[in-house]
Amino acid sequence: MTKPLGHVRCWGRWVLMLSLLGLQGCASLYKPQNESITKIDNHQGYRLSNRNNGNYGEHLIFLAFSGGGTRAAALSYGLLKELKNTNISSGGQTVRLLDEVDSISSVSGGSFTAAYYGLFGERLFSDYESVFLRQSIQGTLIRNLFSPVYWWNAAFDGLDRTEMAIDYYDRQIFEGKTFRDINLNQGPYIEINATDLAAGQRFSFIQASFDLICSDLDDFSVARAVTASSAVPVAFPTVVLKNYSGKCDTSQSNLVRYLKTSDPNDLRFKILRARLDSYLNAKERPYIHLVDGGIADNLGLRALADRIETQGAGYFLREGKPTPKDILVITVNAQVRPERGMDYSAEKPSVPETIDAMADAQMSLYNNETKLLLKNKLTELQAGLKAKGRDLKIYTAEVAFDSVEAKTMKSMLNSLPTSLELSNQDVDLLIGTASQLLRQQPGYRDFLADNQGRRQGLAGSKAPQPKP
Repeated sequence: MTKPLGHVRCWGRWVLMLSLLGLQGCASLYKPQNESITKIDNHQGYRLSNRNNGNYGEHLIFLAFSGGGTRAAALSYGLLKELKNTNISSGGQTVRLLDEVDSISSVSGGSFTAAYYGLFGERLFSDYESVFLRQSIQGTLIRNLFSPVYWWNAAFDGLDRTEMAIDYYDRQIFEGKTFRDINLNQGPYIEINATDLAAGQRFSFIQASFDLICSDLDDFSVARAVTASSAVPVAFPTVVLKNYSGKCDTSQSNLVRYLKTSDPNDLRFKILRARLDSYLNAKERPYIHLVDGGIADNLGLRALADRIETQGAGYFLREGKPTPKDILVITVNAQVRPERGMDYSAEKPSVPETIDAMADAQMSLYNNETKLLLKNKLTELQAGLKAKGRDLKIYTAEVAFDSVEAKTMKSMLNSLPTSLELSNQDVDLLIGTASQLLRQQPGYRDFLADNQGRRQGLAGSKAPQPKP
């Protein structure tokens, strides 16, 4: 019996990784690109509290974009297009649902879409497809590896594969922009997430995280952050940050203050404090090595769970600010479940097949744990606000291939590779799939029904009613 396409794609991924390993350049001259600060100002810089002064309006809308290469980027883009074409009622006016989005958390492939939208806003819908989605990014990077210019720079300037990718993304996609260029008053708060390799924990490119290492995020390259978020271990060397802790008074950080005074017996706070403390001693950890954010959280949802956990530090619903009437959380989950060739034969699976299957199993388990954690945190938040007389509705929706009912279509989607290169047909399929899957989600349908939701441009179109 012929083995499914997933078997071929599995080998292709490993051949690519081995090829990249064989082309590793010398990085001995590398210098981290983050700069130090001497003072922490909780009212300045790239902080959630600085978006519209912490006022969310009637609706608090949070999006999470998962990992999955261009597959995740295209699915996330399709979701944003659907929100752009949907109107709701807010503050007595009819507004685009997209304009009500307050925050986007992203990892790996999803970070390309999140970062591009955060920087360029509406340009996403006019040029993102040609700039990124329909480009052979992976092929271009591999060709650059064989360029004499790369070998020269690798030998004399410390340019490795990661730095080459950063340079390409910076020039061709993000136009040399830094976090200072993300306008928090005109768009959502973008939280790009990577994984701290040594600590095995999430690291977010937000000023609150950079406070811990006494560093400035405003002038940090967005391309470098996205590369860290998508740097597959082994295939790409780490993105390195210099830890300047000690050059500023970290006790002035709102996050540090809050966690230091939290319940010492609360297990969750113990974990958060341990994560925080790992950055506060630059002598023990002078450098932070970052890799693909999908290792610590492939859904991008842990950022919201932690934000709810630390709301007393002013990182979620701030005291003295109006409470939204509802919260909508939409997750773009581009995880695939390919058919395993091993299931069609008594032949023992190869090493790459075995490792792939193990990695997918662990990711599925961790993703489920993440979703359960967030569900519990949202329930606790709702109950806590209700006890204070502040009623709030919560809606959740997940755009995932598991929701596809047609067997042939589901098989096709699950066969798409985790790479930075897809065909135009695959990109079109993913964009359309995101729109269709979102409209089918009960939580999303309920949110639209309760807020006079209506898709634009469709005569007689009304908000979809929840299924009985």
